[in-house]
Amino acid sequence: STNPRAIHRQMIGALTFAIAAHQFDLWQSSYASYEVLEANKNFQILIGWDIIDVNNVHAFGAIFLMVPIVLACWHYGYLGMWTSLGLNATLYVIAPLWLPADGYDWWFYSVRGFVLLGTSLIVAWIVTNLAQEQQRKEEALRTANAKLAEQAAINEQLATSRERNRLARELHDTLAHSLSGTAVQLEAVQVLLNVNPTAAVDELKEARQQIRAGLHEARRAITALRATPLEELGLADAIERRTQELAQRNQITADISPLSFPPLPPFTEQTIFRIAEEALTNIEKHAQADTVWVSAGHDTNTIFLIIRDNGRGFDPTQAQPTNHYGLIGMQERATLIEATLTLTSAPTQGTTLRLSIPHNNL
Repeated sequence: STNPRAIHRQMIGALTFAIAAHQFDLWQSSYASYEVLEANKNFQILIGWDIIDVNNVHAFGAIFLMVPIVLACWHYGYLGMWTSLGLNATLYVIAPLWLPADGYDWWFYSVRGFVLLGTSLIVAWIVTNLAQEQQRKEEALRTANAKLAEQAAINEQLATSRERNRLARELHDTLAHSLSGTAVQLEAVQVLLNVNPTAAVDELKEARQQIRAGLHEARRAITALRATPLEELGLADAIERRTQELAQRNQITADISPLSFPPLPPFTEQTIFRIAEEALTNIEKHAQADTVWVSAGHDTNTIFLIIRDNGRGFDPTQAQPTNHYGLIGMQERATLIEATLTLTSAPTQGTTLRLSIPHNNL
């Protein structure tokens, strides 16, 4: 049956039958004809046994009642333990009411019952406690899995929110800035057309260059949105491609050491790539560098990524949070994967970014 209620009833019926069937079999065998049994050649091997010996040995089959008792304890806990033990004890106590009085050594029957029921109680108690502990562990595991799933969903939402904020800042710093600057220049051109046409032409040239720069930045942002370099290339090659693209756009030298990463969870790879991408974007926008160095590797304890430039640098102690959204975003991303982000810089001395991820945090 696939019906849970029917399965439940079948289980209870099977356990009850397994416990009661032994007593019915004992009753049936007790009234069997001993003369017929004596005539059996196989039974003649047991020379000297009488009917009491045969029935006493046969009654030792009660030890197999531990099987349904254990199953009841494991499946139904303490309720199954006390119910199965109670049924077994009740049947064992009332069995003499229908067994032949001269067919048993009743003193032996009583001692045997005490031993069997006591042993069953000990085994049932152990199995029940093991089952309860197993259920507690399973419940704790289900709770932990639910919390992990919830945390993963929260992390995904946070990552999505941060990515939207990053894109908003990037578009504001590039496209919005270019368009607003162009609007100001066009207003200046309108004023200069009647006063100084030569200056108006210069302003138009500058506005055209600014529009082209803004268009280039907009295309780059759209490409970054559409591309999936991690899926296509892997983490090491994706970082190397981003570095080479930066070098080509800005005519600077890119010194890329062989990048090596161990197998990482997708979220960790995505976070490392976004930190590297943000660092390279900061170099392109602010560093005014002519060389950028990128290296990555791992040892037995740590995975590291180092990005360095020889640009103008800055004083980290004087950096205002409102002016360095990229640095805040990188720190937040590093915190999500329990990594350490270290930024070293000084005016005219360039900037070095080091990301360290302990293996035990993966």
